[in-house]
Amino acid sequence: MSIDQEDKLFGSGMGRRKIFFSLGWLLVGLASAGVSWMGGRFLSGNPNHLPFEPVKFGLPEDHPPGTAIRKNKVVLLRDKDGFWAITAVCTHLGCQPAFLQEQGIFVCPCHGSRFDAEGRVLAGPATKDMDLAALRIDGQGNLVAYPKEKVRPGYRFG
Repeated sequence: MSIDQEDKLFGSGMGRRKIFFSLGWLLVGLASAGVSWMGGRFLSGNPNHLPFEPVKFGLPEDHPPGTAIRKNKVVLLRDKDGFWAITAVCTHLGCQPAFLQEQGIFVCPCHGSRFDAEGRVLAGPATKDMDLAALRIDGQGNLVAYPKEKVRPGYRFG
């Protein structure tokens, strides 16, 4: 069947080949839009990564200098100068980096971002440091981290 015969058959002046050609371009456009959206999401990172409550770590004397303990998404660390707590959520896409105590770094399992023991970016794709959480002693003497309350880099408690 020729294109002219198809046009007469469909009556709209648009043959079957033209319909499939248009449909193909529509699918290519949708696929391109999807890939663009995913690429933008990957590159923009995760701005909303702190939806969690305070974390109780127990008595300060239970954590000697040189220790690191993880509860939920918060890591409590202590050195000779005091305590600090890091929200262990990668600022790239929100994965949970593991703390390698022997090396003193956080490593994200998703895309390989690395952070030092104070949450500063050492290697990307993350471009923003992890947040430090405020620390306080509660009424029972327990050390409590407040991830929604950010503190300045270099902060030490105690």
